[in-house]
Amino acid sequence: MAGRGVVSRAMLAMAVVLALLLAPASALAARHQRPPKPQLTWTLPTTASAGQPIGFTWTGSHLGKGHKLVVQKPEGTARTWRSIMRLNGNSGSAQLPGVELGHYRFRITDLAPVTRPHRRSRRHWRPHFQVMAEETLGIAVFGEVPFTTLFNSAEQAHATSSYSFAYVASYENGGSVFTVEHNHCSFVHIAFLGGGWWLKGETQTPTVTATLVQESREPTTVTAPENTIASLDAELVPGQSWALNLLAHSNEAAFYINGYAICDSAEPFS
Repeated sequence: MAGRGVVSRAMLAMAVVLALLLAPASALAARHQRPPKPQLTWTLPTTASAGQPIGFTWTGSHLGKGHKLVVQKPEGTARTWRSIMRLNGNSGSAQLPGVELGHYRFRITDLAPVTRPHRRSRRHWRPHFQVMAEETLGIAVFGEVPFTTLFNSAEQAHATSSYSFAYVASYENGGSVFTVEHNHCSFVHIAFLGGGWWLKGETQTPTVTATLVQESREPTTVTAPENTIASLDAELVPGQSWALNLLAHSNEAAFYINGYAICDSAEPFS
């Protein structure tokens, strides 16, 4: 029994010695363990209306002390990121100021303070901020653009004895009157007027039919009596082509159109 006690005391002493030897290594490893990387996420709508505030939310984690959380956008020909808004807190919601038609990129950025020596003297240090985490998102901003801009044409007047209709384009005999190959719009409103002459004794009320056709959506069709102002509204798919067809019941009909579209660019139709 005495021998067993000696062995037990020896094993205990060895365990104590090993613990003392390993403790500094464990403490050193803990001191040199890398902290978790900062992370940022935010939600930004893919589309917005021109001139209207753009709401967003954000969430950050493992952000360092003394950091700055900002929203930036590229500026200048070099597309340098410039801060346009500072955010308070590691999470929350805010609004970007409204912008004009177009496509934009914004990024949320976590900036941590570091120091750099002045170029002329290493004895003088100046503050600097380093990007620790970021996320970039894009947005398309849409607004109403009149046909005078999209057709690059001034309004003219088609007058009759009872009314006057302002139009930007006119067509003879109808058919497929125009096609937009490079579409940058999400909605179009087309006001149209058409008519011609018909045979004496005609009993059927002459009509005009406007049909908008596009790549991945069903056609939109409106039929109205001739020489009556009517309109057609259609949702469009940006990036997909569309065309307008005009047909009249009478012979040698003339057609007149005007309207507007909701677009992310004021470039004329092409």
